[in-house]
Amino acid sequence: MRMNLPLSCQLAQGLVLSEWGGVHLGVLPREGTVARAEALLSERERVFLGELPAHRREEWCLGREACKRVVASLVGLGEEGLARVEVLPGSRGEPRLGGLEALPPLAVSLSHARGLAVAAVAPGEARVGVDVAPAADIPARLWHFFLTPAERARCEREPRRATWLWLLKEALYKALCPESPLPLRAFEPELSEGVLYLRRPVERCFRFSLFQLRQEHLLALVTP
Repeated sequence: MRMNLPLSCQLAQGLVLSEWGGVHLGVLPREGTVARAEALLSERERVFLGELPAHRREEWCLGREACKRVVASLVGLGEEGLARVEVLPGSRGEPRLGGLEALPPLAVSLSHARGLAVAAVAPGEARVGVDVAPAADIPARLWHFFLTPAERARCEREPRRATWLWLLKEALYKALCPESPLPLRAFEPELSEGVLYLRRPVERCFRFSLFQLRQEHLLALVTP
């Protein structure tokens, strides 16, 4: 299931841009300061930032910067216009694009992990989900929070599979964006050659891919 992400080009401020199945991925390491990322925020984003707990502000800014730079690369926006692109939470907490009146319909998903932010941007309004995490095994004592009994039994033989399933379910949750919160163990996806079949809580079919970013991080991407 795993493959290396084809890193196609490097843009300003360390952003690495790639494309998979029509989804544009931006990977942004924390190489600058929070002040740089904050300088790209709109007034409404700054208000929201001020309401966040202090420990969440750095990753929130980094995620917005990654998303704005991917969007800018798609619509031909210069550095001076990044603050005019807004990435604010929707009614269910999902990131929503706004700000520019002429901005085409774009679906976005964000994720963060240890000084790294990833933004997935896809044309249209169908949701997309991305998640990133360090390349490490998740302790078995935590599996019951997100795996079904059948999944836990298999992961006892393949411990790294638990990490991949965590990433995949997190990305799937973002792509579904359910109206009411659901535990990740409520999802038991069936995986087959890049296709994800979901039987419950809703019956849906998605495309997915799993990537390794260098040797340090793992990434899951889910699209309709």
